[in-house]
Amino acid sequence: MSEFEQQPVAEEAEGQEVDIAEEEEEDNSVENSDVATKYRDAARVVNTALEGCISQCVAGASVLDVCKFGDAVITQSTERLYRKKVNGRTIEKGIAFPTCVSVNEIVCHHSPLESDKDNLRPLEEGDLVKLDLGCHIDGYIALAAHTIVVGANLAEAPLTGKQADAFAAAYTAVDVCEKLIKAGNTNEQVTSAIAKVAETFGVQLIQGTMMHQMKR
Repeated sequence: MSEFEQQPVAEEAEGQEVDIAEEEEEDNSVENSDVATKYRDAARVVNTALEGCISQCVAGASVLDVCKFGDAVITQSTERLYRKKVNGRTIEKGIAFPTCVSVNEIVCHHSPLESDKDNLRPLEEGDLVKLDLGCHIDGYIALAAHTIVVGANLAEAPLTGKQADAFAAAYTAVDVCEKLIKAGNTNEQVTSAIAKVAETFGVQLIQGTMMHQMKR
């Protein structure tokens, strides 16, 4: 397992206690500075893990090893954070969504078990790899995903054809979603806009992918 560089995330001294006045009703919104900090710290961990996984996706690499690498980064990084109890409560943190490496026709959420090792082929040049993973701190979750082509040098040889159309459509759809996901808008507005993007690029939307229930 390769080493990874930990992005700066504030560590805490052990043996100290935190005294926070309990409120009648907990404020779980990002307007609460403690909540916002937990989201940011979880996001830093996720970004570090994702960048590490991207670097691991080379020809000959094991899908299982990449998954184990991403999970290890999240586990080791969060172990350094929030070690003090708050009002006598231990802060839960760690993996919110296991590292998934989905290759080619596998759409998403492929996180193999150790027992699957002998049935997995190594990554090859030209494989389309979808990475996704998640971290939580006290139930506040950060998720990230990224798609790469193994061994591709896009600066010298840009993608073409249907593969390029799919990449461009996904990138544009994310940009559209960022603009539309706001207070007052509906899920239907977002999905309708995504459908128009897909139609423009001549690609098909994938139906039936899972939604996730959040603790917070």
